[in-house]
Amino acid sequence: MSKFLGIFFLSLFLPFTLWGYVGSRACQRCHPRVYDGWRSTLHPYMLRKASPQKIHSFWKGTLRFGKKAFTLIQKGQRLWLEISDNTDNKGTRRFSVDYVMGGIWKELYLTTFPNGEIHILPLSWLVEDGQWERNNYWPKTIYQYKCMGCHVTGFRVKKEGQQLVTSYEELGVGCEACHGPGEAHIAAPPEKKTETIINPARIPNARLASMVCGACHSRGETVDGRFRFPYGFRPGTSFEFYYQFKPVLYPDGSSKVHYQQYYDWLRSGHARGGVMCWDCHEVHARGRANRFQTKLPANLLCRNCHVVKNKGVHGIHSVNNCVGCHMPLVGRRGLRRDVHSHHFRVILPDWTLRIGSFEKQPNSCNACHYHRKDSPEEMKKALDFAREGLNF
Repeated sequence: MSKFLGIFFLSLFLPFTLWGYVGSRACQRCHPRVYDGWRSTLHPYMLRKASPQKIHSFWKGTLRFGKKAFTLIQKGQRLWLEISDNTDNKGTRRFSVDYVMGGIWKELYLTTFPNGEIHILPLSWLVEDGQWERNNYWPKTIYQYKCMGCHVTGFRVKKEGQQLVTSYEELGVGCEACHGPGEAHIAAPPEKKTETIINPARIPNARLASMVCGACHSRGETVDGRFRFPYGFRPGTSFEFYYQFKPVLYPDGSSKVHYQQYYDWLRSGHARGGVMCWDCHEVHARGRANRFQTKLPANLLCRNCHVVKNKGVHGIHSVNNCVGCHMPLVGRRGLRRDVHSHHFRVILPDWTLRIGSFEKQPNSCNACHYHRKDSPEEMKKALDFAREGLNF
């Protein structure tokens, strides 16, 4: 039955998904405030052409990791990474830095091979940690197959002989990445405008609506194993018939790494209750007092819907730290755990005690900097006392 529903909703949007892309600047003409707000978010800058002005690291000097030496070279507006590797008899090789990805938490650098393959270079800059790391992407990861579809708009790739031919409409996540191609919308008369563009918030099927965000905020691969994102997905359609989740999880089911917010949310009470991504997050604006584009700062956002009395477990923290307990920092981008769980449930110390290690199974209490040195046994005891309503 679900398959036929998916086909039905897909047919509703097909008449104009066949139209072409026009680019985000075309949207600016009629939606200047929305366009300016979107420019203040992270989405437009997911992938950009490399230049000294568009990187956050200091591109100079030589770094050593084991037996390999990496020399950062800048000449004018061009950047190169020189790799000296005497362990495989290949000597010194120099690679042009053509693209930069990310830059808020982690920044990665990409080069283009002669056959058209784009590869992530072996050095990453951990912005918050202020240090370099040697990543494990090089040279096996072909960016077009593993990442690129979520970092550009209107992505296409095909093999022509030995050459990989790549095209995209716009670097970064543009308006049409979430709203679909805009050519039909621009050409339509005023009375047809809303019918010729996708507004995820107006899609009646909540599952299809949420896939607009979930297409990129999840980990998995197409059923043929070729792409690590739902290649060819367009807003308003379904990817569940050709894309399968492959999450990286802790034993309790919490996400261990980043880009799994959609998978978390699908299993949450918010999803069952119909609370969508954009109910909490601004999609066209920077957000309030944080970099996560939320409509209100942290706990104020939660208490806008949830009324909690300061007693029992909720009386432990006088400020009611909703996010700290229900969205603990357990996922990892770089060296530290800096990704909030979107399952919206407390990870109890019982889980750490059951597995035997905080590293293998973190919990909400010890993930908080205030309690990081306390033992899981102490945290469990405190929660048990609070549940019983005792003073301690």
